[in-house]
Amino acid sequence: MREVIYYLTQSVDGFIADVDGKVGWMSGAPHEDYGYEEFYQGIDTILFGSHTYEHIMGIEGDFPYPDREVIVFSERELEPITPNVVIEHEDAEKVVARLKIAVGGPIWLGGGAELATSLLNAGLVDKLRIFIQPILLGNGIGTVDVLERYKTLELVRTKEWAGGIVELEYGIVKPWRSDI
Repeated sequence: MREVIYYLTQSVDGFIADVDGKVGWMSGAPHEDYGYEEFYQGIDTILFGSHTYEHIMGIEGDFPYPDREVIVFSERELEPITPNVVIEHEDAEKVVARLKIAVGGPIWLGGGAELATSLLNAGLVDKLRIFIQPILLGNGIGTVDVLERYKTLELVRTKEWAGGIVELEYGIVKPWRSDI
């Protein structure tokens, strides 16, 4: 079964964007990719919510994911920026449940918080890889919205990176079910 990995950067106080949806506060050391290239080469599908997708479309330069399947979940009509982008109007939970049992590699849940929350609530996320930026925002868009139930996490590894960034990798502990 394919893994869904919520791979993200956040502030120390748990925000993935400021109150205006901006991420200019993110920093890093020059010439350091923080393991991104290795992660990117290991996935074959990327999931975005519509706001995250629109943010990416607004960035100067070429579309950064031309060689991966990109699925954008939106209730609104959006234009795919490249042929590998699919705008999906069906419930994310149904689509991702089908993706998890299909043939392929790991799936990157790239954002945002609303999409992540719905997939976490549905029990479809397997791992979190969180890069914590050395900054307090005080307010903004959180890592998740309101969860229906808490999620127990198991620390898999930690790594300290240049520039004061810390990476935390957690597995999501799946509740044991006696009714299966």
